[in-house]
Amino acid sequence: MKVIALSGDCGYINQIETTIKSVMSHNRNVKIYVINPDIPHEWFVNLNYYLKQVGSKVVDKKVDPGLLNQMHVSFDHISTASFGRILIPNLISEDKVLYLDSDTIVDSNIDSVFDLEFGDKMIYAVPDFYTPLKFDKNGYVIDSEIGEYNTGVLLINNKKWRAEKVVDKLLEMGKNNNLANGDQTIINEFFKGQIGQLNPRYNYQIGYEFMSSIHNHILRSLKKVINPKIIHYISKQKPYKLISIGSLRKKWWSYYTLEWSDIIAFGESNKYEVKEISFDGEAFLFTRMAETQNVEQLIKKLPNVHFNIAAYTNMAFLLLKLTQYDNVTLYPNILGKTLTKLINQANVYLDINYNPKANEVIDRIMARKIPMFAFDQTKSQELNYDNYHVFHDGQIDEMAAAISDAIKNKTEHKPKFNIEVKDINKSLDLILENHKSVVRFGDGEFDLISGQSIPYQTYEPALAERLKDIILRGNFNNTLVCLPDVFQGLDRYNDYAEDFYESNFFPKNYNFLKEIGKTNNWYGSTFISRPYIDLVDKSKSSDAFAKLKRLWEEKDILIVEGALTRSGVGNDLFANANSIKRIICPAKDSYQQIKQIEQAIKENAENRLVLLMLGPTAKVIVDDLQDLGNQMIDIGHIDSEYEWFKMGATHKIKLANKHTAEFNFDEEISAVHDQAYQNEIVTKIIGGK
Repeated sequence: MKVIALSGDCGYINQIETTIKSVMSHNRNVKIYVINPDIPHEWFVNLNYYLKQVGSKVVDKKVDPGLLNQMHVSFDHISTASFGRILIPNLISEDKVLYLDSDTIVDSNIDSVFDLEFGDKMIYAVPDFYTPLKFDKNGYVIDSEIGEYNTGVLLINNKKWRAEKVVDKLLEMGKNNNLANGDQTIINEFFKGQIGQLNPRYNYQIGYEFMSSIHNHILRSLKKVINPKIIHYISKQKPYKLISIGSLRKKWWSYYTLEWSDIIAFGESNKYEVKEISFDGEAFLFTRMAETQNVEQLIKKLPNVHFNIAAYTNMAFLLLKLTQYDNVTLYPNILGKTLTKLINQANVYLDINYNPKANEVIDRIMARKIPMFAFDQTKSQELNYDNYHVFHDGQIDEMAAAISDAIKNKTEHKPKFNIEVKDINKSLDLILENHKSVVRFGDGEFDLISGQSIPYQTYEPALAERLKDIILRGNFNNTLVCLPDVFQGLDRYNDYAEDFYESNFFPKNYNFLKEIGKTNNWYGSTFISRPYIDLVDKSKSSDAFAKLKRLWEEKDILIVEGALTRSGVGNDLFANANSIKRIICPAKDSYQQIKQIEQAIKENAENRLVLLMLGPTAKVIVDDLQDLGNQMIDIGHIDSEYEWFKMGATHKIKLANKHTAEFNFDEEISAVHDQAYQNEIVTKIIGGK
């Protein structure tokens, strides 16, 4: 029989029962101990009426509350009852026990956990996702990356715990007021070196997502876990609170609402269906204020429409009370990825919040061309949008009818761009086989085309016009024009890149992208120089860099780069080249010196492959010097990408002695004392008009 232990007090009885329901939905022949100070025994009797029908039982294990109250908890959302897990050897006789926090749900059969052998280990656990983790190909965390183990799921070597009489020692440690993380700190410190690693699918830690803007490794860790079997709702973001930001809230409630008779009847086959309300469509409202005009009346009048209401901050009761309606979901402290999802699935947008407006959200809604509805008092002023409908303040019924009609006539409004981009591999093959020159366009060039300056180039109308002309003209004179490879789906890119293109690049450049689509051109991939850091699957990056290096293998090359780029310095990126010359250009606003740069290239380019790392200016140079006869490749941020690849980085890291791609990290860059690099420099062009 499988043995599971939970610990909690009467205030947590609903959560404990939900965990037990989830266990029994997928498992049979289970003995579940509930360590508690005050849960009425009638509750156990009632549960056992059902569990005995499937060879299982729940056991009441009372502990002295005075003993638990001596323990120190580090967070106010954690009860001292959580320390019941360290009493397991004194309360449970079986030799192998799976401990589960009561904010977990079991979403699969877990027989395989009980098949594990302990050897010299006292516990099996999963590393805490709060720490940046690196996973191996089998989905386990690499040992050197583990900071602390999460103790919400523990497979306990109870026989060895009893033999070594650990309970008194653990209880004594629990009285320490300086514990960083309560009983988790105790277990990690006491059993250090004796903890084996469970596969992270057995403790899938949901709840840190609200911190992902500053700790983006958390989302990366979640994405690495395939088919989670035990879901753990950590932090204060509990699904049973009025609102929560974390994922999988509905899954917890699906187990909470299950009837015991259904669990027993359906057995382990999990054939029951979660009852979810279906809606005719989705209405979205983003607000910076709690005050909205007539939203509650609209909610009541449109029960078949699902209202998603979001804000960057916490919400006041004026909005929180709307959770009483079945067709409302609130998203306080909304995350970028969730915001993008809500915008993309919205059928209508309600511009009924009072000022200030979230113009960045409205711009994205307009890019999707979906209907927008406002009242006189709340309408956005001077909004030029054909699908914008304004009603008088008292016309609530009329607006509700119009929203209903729009929902009935909804169509898919997600932008579709008729732009064909070859992938990295095919693009590199074209360059190698046909000795093509290359110009690459990224978000920086698109910003300039739209009239904005970027960190390394001030907006110049003439430059913007040249860039736009090259893109619309397409491939020319054996030159491959490249765009981001993002128009056929974003699944292969990490969350940061996916969110950037969905929430920023597509809506900001919607009209120009439509214009590009009308040309019927095809393009190479801008990411030939970015084959690593933004990809989810980095297994093919090595092949991409090997193919890139073939471009300059045993060739004489001329590198044209910014003063702080220092491409290839300190690494072997160009080690297979025959020789290197360098033209050093201004680190910023190089376009103002384009004539001098082009003249220096003409003077030094004889029989050389020209590699340009010079931002938007590089595109114009390749176009201007078509008659030179050299193969010229705008290779951009290749050096930063290669450095991250070599160090196995999982996110962008500042490089100490050179410019780092995409970040304003050009402050405090160390000097380079590399004589070989200095000897390669044939010309330096100083900035300034």
